[in-house]
Amino acid sequence: MIRCLMIVFALLAVSPVSAAQQLTGSHAVMELPDGFEESREFIGALWREAQASILVTELPAEAFEPVAEGLREDPAALSDQGVQLDTVEATALGPHQALIGRGRQQAGAQAFEKWLLLAGSPQVTLLVTAQIPSRLATPQRVEKIEAALASIRIAPERGDPRGILPFTFGETQRFQFARALSGRAALMTDTAYEGAAGARPVFVIAASPGANCEAWSDGTHAFAAEAMASLQRVEDLAVADSYDARIGGGPAVVTEATGTVGGEDVIVVQTIRFRDCAYLRTVGIGPAANEALYRAEFDMLAAGAGWKPKTGPDREQTEQQ
Repeated sequence: MIRCLMIVFALLAVSPVSAAQQLTGSHAVMELPDGFEESREFIGALWREAQASILVTELPAEAFEPVAEGLREDPAALSDQGVQLDTVEATALGPHQALIGRGRQQAGAQAFEKWLLLAGSPQVTLLVTAQIPSRLATPQRVEKIEAALASIRIAPERGDPRGILPFTFGETQRFQFARALSGRAALMTDTAYEGAAGARPVFVIAASPGANCEAWSDGTHAFAAEAMASLQRVEDLAVADSYDARIGGGPAVVTEATGTVGGEDVIVVQTIRFRDCAYLRTVGIGPAANEALYRAEFDMLAAGAGWKPKTGPDREQTEQQ
């Protein structure tokens, strides 16, 4: 499980406080000190003036012990990610056991002060990372960040993430919403599936982080092929077809592939829709033995997803390392 923690980091890169609030799409409840605001780009909070962030990632409940053991035994395990934890100490979040680590991260020429909070509960394991540029880390700002981390509690139920997701989507009788993967991605799972948990059919919806037509300067089919090749869940991935389509009244590229998940043959159907130099991507993965059923499900779910109307200027994404 320590490798899971390392992957999370690779993707990442006291003043008066408000009343505690549950973060959208998360089990985490946190008091946001003055200057902090809930992020709409990821699950967590931003402090723009200090260029600081607190990022919440949820892991399965059973992940706590192996990840905690890895941190206790080898605090330097994240050094190849540029993260050096100087201290790792036992703590608690209310009734739940936790570990808190404090250290640094070097990302290119930029140095960050870094915190890692790992907390376990019967429902979920919370992995919370906080950072602030070292050049801006005054004692008062450090105190404020540590107060926010100390205020975190774990709610018994996950908050509804639909408020932060930049798209709408529908469910089917088979595929139901499971959780937000980030502020721009949602996971749906097959609730009728009775096989191994690691091979459960999934449907993921994700929106691009911003407007950037250069991303597909080599063509939308090349962009779709690159996106399909990035899938790590599927082994022996082989693209069978890629074609133009219209979904939700707009242009799209549909890419179909085969592969295996947990030793089981699967189909993969990816759709990428393009609008105003942004994209909306869906990926469905289901057993090849029921290909017709899952193709119909994926088509229905892809057609049911769409962008939300813009209600204001796009928020800038705080630099994450």
